Amino acid sequence: MGRQTWLIAALAALVAVPAAGQGTSGHFYDVDKEVRFEGTVREIVLEPRYKGTAPFVVLRVEDSARAKIVTIEVSPSWFFSEDVHGGEKVNGIGSLSETPDGALTIIARELQLRGKTRALRDKRGFPSWQGGPHGRKGQKRFGGY
Repeated sequence: MGRQTWLIAALAALVAVPAAGQGTSGHFYDVDKEVRFEGTVREIVLEPRYKGTAPFVVLRVEDSARAKIVTIEVSPSWFFSEDVHGGEKVNGIGSLSETPDGALTIIARELQLRGKTRALRDKRGFPSWQGGPHGRKGQKRFGGY
């Protein structure tokens, strides 16, 4: 009986650890929550968003439709090569989430800046930067190389 209890506790811990790591980011791309956004850039920051990855370009945008500041999560800094300046107009499409305190975050799928549209994710929300900064693909999930 002691061995079964130990095994159950170990399995529960293994399941809980990844779930705890996901809770730190608190969000994911949800195509069912896609919205259009448009506004004026008020702040540009580099923030660590996901453990063990490069910092993300994050824009604080005064959203004209929502009349409040919205955080736009763009992409890893190495992937997004556009210069963005405070006061510039931006618009795009992304997945909206709201924190318990009412703050809005949009994970951008497309971002339009100075008339140029930059695809950051595909229509299903998968990142265009998959494979890393050097274009390497990760390990194949099914089968050999």
